[in-house]
Amino acid sequence: MVATSKPRRRVVLQARTSSTRLPGKVLLPICGMPIVALAAKRAARDGMEVVVATSDDPSDDFLAKTIVRYGLTCLRGSLNDVLSRFVLSTGDLADDDICVRFTSDNVFPDSDFATRVADAAEKSEGGYAGFSGGAGGLPYGLAGEAMRVGLLRQADRNTDSAFDREHVSPWIIRRVGRVIAEMPRDPARDMSALRCTIDTLEDYRSVSAALAGLDDPVGTPWIMLCHRLADRCAKMGPQVPARIVAGTLQASLVLGSVQFGLSYGIANQTGRPDDAELRAILTLAENSGVTHLDTAVAYGESEERIGATLTSNSPLAIITKLPPGIGNSAPDRAEAARRVEKYVTQSLGRLKRERLDAVLLHRFPDFAPQGGEIWHALEREQAAGRIDRIGVSIYHPDELRVLLDEPSVGLIQLPFNILDSRWLAQDLQSAIAARPDVILHGRSALLQGLLTLDDPARWPHYRALAERCIPMLRELANAFGRRGVIDLCFAHARAQSWLAGIVVGAETAAQMAENIDLFRIAALTDRQLAQVAARVPADVPEALLDPSQWPKA
Repeated sequence: MVATSKPRRRVVLQARTSSTRLPGKVLLPICGMPIVALAAKRAARDGMEVVVATSDDPSDDFLAKTIVRYGLTCLRGSLNDVLSRFVLSTGDLADDDICVRFTSDNVFPDSDFATRVADAAEKSEGGYAGFSGGAGGLPYGLAGEAMRVGLLRQADRNTDSAFDREHVSPWIIRRVGRVIAEMPRDPARDMSALRCTIDTLEDYRSVSAALAGLDDPVGTPWIMLCHRLADRCAKMGPQVPARIVAGTLQASLVLGSVQFGLSYGIANQTGRPDDAELRAILTLAENSGVTHLDTAVAYGESEERIGATLTSNSPLAIITKLPPGIGNSAPDRAEAARRVEKYVTQSLGRLKRERLDAVLLHRFPDFAPQGGEIWHALEREQAAGRIDRIGVSIYHPDELRVLLDEPSVGLIQLPFNILDSRWLAQDLQSAIAARPDVILHGRSALLQGLLTLDDPARWPHYRALAERCIPMLRELANAFGRRGVIDLCFAHARAQSWLAGIVVGAETAAQMAENIDLFRIAALTDRQLAQVAARVPADVPEALLDPSQWPKA
């Protein structure tokens, strides 16, 4: 009797960047790597063969390079004829071998899931089996199908239907029928109302948040990812608006943390929040879809308190800043570089992170000293994988002009409020538009709380201007149907499409909840922005717009 060899199995992961609802979604990051790479590595675990099948259309050139950069096998074929891509991807296999079809917009299926579907196909009389969630207790989008390679070849020869060729398996299912693969369920938990596929921005928000902080994103079993998704969705409250900016998810509200370490702001009445209040603020941020938390070495105990409060799986990305004047007294380039390495290491320790999402220079003057060595040291920290983005916190438009010419800049924080038209100059807006890879965050939308004060005497040395601006702001708020001046100022800042996020602090959980609520209201319209521009005084002095120039008490 001649022994027959066991059929080979290969996962073919289809991928493209030209998706219509969320373009380029397969390149968005989850757990520090592009979705397509994470999906492929999860499928390839335990030695499973995997080919990522993308198109030969120029729109997928960067995707193909990314696949290869992550050490994965890439095959390119027709953009619209996906069936032909699968035939190409299995060209070296025998008719009785098994092809498992996964899509690259779903990182939940893994090698175990692929094996279960392949087992079912191999045992079935027709040679096909599939599974799709959304019923029976498992999330929608938890899907895969497996078929004999010979069936793929038969379908390729026998169907000219555009639908069949785009969706790969319809001809096969009509020919041999559909066998449902068995999957383990959790009898105590129905997760069929959840979505684990990434088809929309909201899908991406929930999946990336559910997997944030995962110790082993490649090795974690698919059923455990389902449980994490269910846990995350159970905690989620109303979400603040978000969008994809420079390839990353950016919520419109960036949580500022200077109040966590210092008594900050001209309108601050409560001082620093205690530990319980801080935990409540951070929990509200996490559960409302806030994506970024802004801190700094100079913010007192802010970094330490954040590190002590956030869990390791928090979805909040952390931005911190080096001490201002870090290079002022450095005797040489070597010492300047050593200081950068030291402060990055200390921030990592205080924040209890292995990697920082962004590190900024706290002042623009630190950008150039010692021949730019401080900046070059940040570039080396980035290259070493300890920092994702590097950038600068600035005060003046001229500083922004300089930084937009620096290729390695990835994030810039700048002051912006309803009285400040300096950033709206046409040449500056054109320079911003030419750098879509740079993320811009606006801070001080309330001018450290000054714009919320009704008493002109509390405006530092600008009483005459205050007597004009205070009623003007209240009139605009009423005319636009806003809840008040705070709502007006936030809505004005959020209406600036060039700003990815607005940094806003909170001293109490109640204030954080109010901020979240205000950010969920619609921003000002273009017409309302024009009305604001027509009313704001043209003689607002820069010394008022820059709190560092305010007279000291």
